Amino acid sequence: MRGGFGQAGKFRHKKSSVIRNKELIGKKGFTSIAQKSREGGTLNVSQLSEMVDKLVVEKKAQLENEKVVVDLGQLGFKKLLGVGSLSRPVRVKVDHCSESALKKIQEAGGEAILSSPAK
Repeated sequence: MRGGFGQAGKFRHKKSSVIRNKELIGKKGFTSIAQKSREGGTLNVSQLSEMVDKLVVEKKAQLENEKVVVDLGQLGFKKLLGVGSLSRPVRVKVDHCSESALKKIQEAGGEAILSSPAK
């Protein structure tokens, strides 16, 4: 079947109302998985191990009794996952932590301060 005649398209007929009410146009495109993972704020134990020295130098983490104290919530991370290993004791403040990450932190001599229980 044929479409309309002349100015019958969605964005042609009554175009001034479309310009005034932008919600009529709809959302175009998509949000990539990589962008969603940055927003969600997950971090692996191996990534934390790599970041520890850099965070101490930048004064985003403090040294207390040979332990590095890191608040991942201030750095934009909400969840700590257990991929990798830690080389030094770290006290981590985070919203969520997996059981394997919690185990690896404790094996390295550190501790995790959670705002919710481990999943």
